[in-house]
Amino acid sequence: MKQINKKILRFFSSLADETRLKMLVSLTKEPKTVNEIYEAVGKDKLTLSAISHQLRQLSDLDIVIYEKKGREKRFQLSDSFCWCILRDAFDHFNGKTKCKECCKIKNKRRY
Repeated sequence: MKQINKKILRFFSSLADETRLKMLVSLTKEPKTVNEIYEAVGKDKLTLSAISHQLRQLSDLDIVIYEKKGREKRFQLSDSFCWCILRDAFDHFNGKTKCKECCKIKNKRRY
């Protein structure tokens, strides 16, 4: 078996955290400031400092990138990743899609 790339593990680990996942989902439509992400995730759940900390971790992994204008940073999803995987996961678990390739494989299996 091939050795698993540590970046793959860190990527999926980032998606496995509910707060980070909400933050990433909030960035799917447009770039946002820390305050806008704070509003989207919910002020009653986390502090602004905690949001900044999570964004720093995501930025260190190149999952999100930011553009700085003056004192403001606008965060967005990095182009280094194929975000179809996130969209497809939401579609799959919401019952909206079935992968035709996976169905072909499943039909060939004998249980």
